[in-house]
Amino acid sequence: MNRQLKGLAASPGIAAGNAWIFIPQSPAIHFQASDNAEAEIEAFRHAQNTVEAHLQSLYEKVLAEQGEEEAEIFSSHIELLRDEEFEQDVLALMKDEQYSATRAVKEYLDQAAATMRTLDDDYLKERAAEFEDLQKNLLLALNNMPFASLGDAPADTIIFAQDLSPSETAQLNPKNVRGFVLAGGGLTSHVAILARNIGLPAVMGISNVLEQVQNGESILLDGSRGEIIVQPDEATQTQFSQKAAAEAQLQAEYAALLHQPATTTDGQTIKLYSNIGSPKDLHLVEDNGSEGIGLFRSEFLFMSANSAPSEEAQYQAYKQAAEHLGERQLILRLADIGGDKPLPYLNFPHEENPFLGWRGVRIYDEMRHVFDAQIRAALRAAVHGNLQIMIPMVSNVDEILFVRREVAAQVAALQAEGKACNPDIKIGIMIETPAAVLIAPQLAKHADFFSIGTNDLTQYIIAADRGNTKISSLYDSLHPAVLRAMKMAVDAAHAAGIEIGVCGEMGGQIEATPFLVGMGFHELSVSGRGVPAVKHRIRQLSAKDCRALLEEALQLDDGIAVRQLLHQRLP
Repeated sequence: MNRQLKGLAASPGIAAGNAWIFIPQSPAIHFQASDNAEAEIEAFRHAQNTVEAHLQSLYEKVLAEQGEEEAEIFSSHIELLRDEEFEQDVLALMKDEQYSATRAVKEYLDQAAATMRTLDDDYLKERAAEFEDLQKNLLLALNNMPFASLGDAPADTIIFAQDLSPSETAQLNPKNVRGFVLAGGGLTSHVAILARNIGLPAVMGISNVLEQVQNGESILLDGSRGEIIVQPDEATQTQFSQKAAAEAQLQAEYAALLHQPATTTDGQTIKLYSNIGSPKDLHLVEDNGSEGIGLFRSEFLFMSANSAPSEEAQYQAYKQAAEHLGERQLILRLADIGGDKPLPYLNFPHEENPFLGWRGVRIYDEMRHVFDAQIRAALRAAVHGNLQIMIPMVSNVDEILFVRREVAAQVAALQAEGKACNPDIKIGIMIETPAAVLIAPQLAKHADFFSIGTNDLTQYIIAADRGNTKISSLYDSLHPAVLRAMKMAVDAAHAAGIEIGVCGEMGGQIEATPFLVGMGFHELSVSGRGVPAVKHRIRQLSAKDCRALLEEALQLDDGIAVRQLLHQRLP
């Protein structure tokens, strides 16, 4: 009999297989005080060596099978394992607090992961899994237990798990696995990215899924819709086979459009770009047929270290991206840190409401040494490609003028030092505050381009924290108020003759595409592997019809009515 489960659509595709439940061993934690700190330290050192050897073997395996970009995560784990501050703090817990090695490792890395999970940036939030993976491996080593692996998964398997770490998935045999279902995880989690990279469907976020499925049960998995059917009957299997055939046809159509423009039926072309969180994501451009990078988040450099990244470290990262793209667009968002992304080494104050606080461009004046290093690195990297910079959290003209003055000052300084830089670098802004929308005509006089950050703009327009599950139903990017705000910004950009795009999640939402086309955006920047689906949708639409649809939508009461209109006009 059919049992249906619903979760988060994390990786598209359709698959049938048998449930294989993966539950790793749980190592013991010794919470009692230890009276032999030297023995605990020796055990910790031994565990470090054991885990490092394990991570090195995983690095070499993944490097040989998948390449440098996929293997890089294990290099990152080794760096964290040998991080001086990590070692000193864990050793201090054993020496000064009489912690056992297992307790010191658990509590330190629990706190590190918890700090990362408080961040608003989804990419950075998911990096908490790296701390948890390292913790898991160290605790296994301290208990002399084998490292967990998915290498034993049988053929035609759909893996069910609470969550999966990079170390656990590294020994996966993709030929045996048909898909993933996780109780935890998110769109930017390691498993979601892995599934999308190797073309396997995945559904996540079903909190009690391990209690609802048994090993060996027949499973139908729809990663595009986030749907799972357990023990399907014959009629359901037939319907699913038809759906799988339709999905295969759609994927073939996407592939055929890889190098085609996103042009509507009446000739309006929209440029499609990719959002990335680090240089290791650059392959998304070629993989998805996008035209460059519309949002390069620079926070990874600031969140992955115990001190502010040097100018040289930033230069090398930005240069790598610029050289990879050549003449193709690369928009680097200046660090959006502070507020909900506090950094311990910069001594941010506690804030009651970080979303409305000291973050983005608002911190640059006081954090001049950090800001100037990033500006210098960007100016130098811009010599190697079409790198542009974008200012986050703008709410007034003075903020743009401040950045322009600093850019001019650093251009002069670099030239005086004899270092190559691009003095004509383009400077754009994020439109993500209501203030920026309302004074968009004034801002357009001083910006080379606009890009709408729909995630923050939506929550600020509706006054609904997108991370608060109690009011998640209020957070709706198709609310007429949000659409009106976006249209105001587009009109201001058009009047000023500057480019405007979208770089928030809305850019990849297929149901939003007709409205974005109707508004007249020049470009959309899309996360993950969403570009082909958006391109396919744009090529089905008439810009004229989209403009008419938008005008009707702007007169409606709420997002529900907007969706009803959409389904009536464009089923």
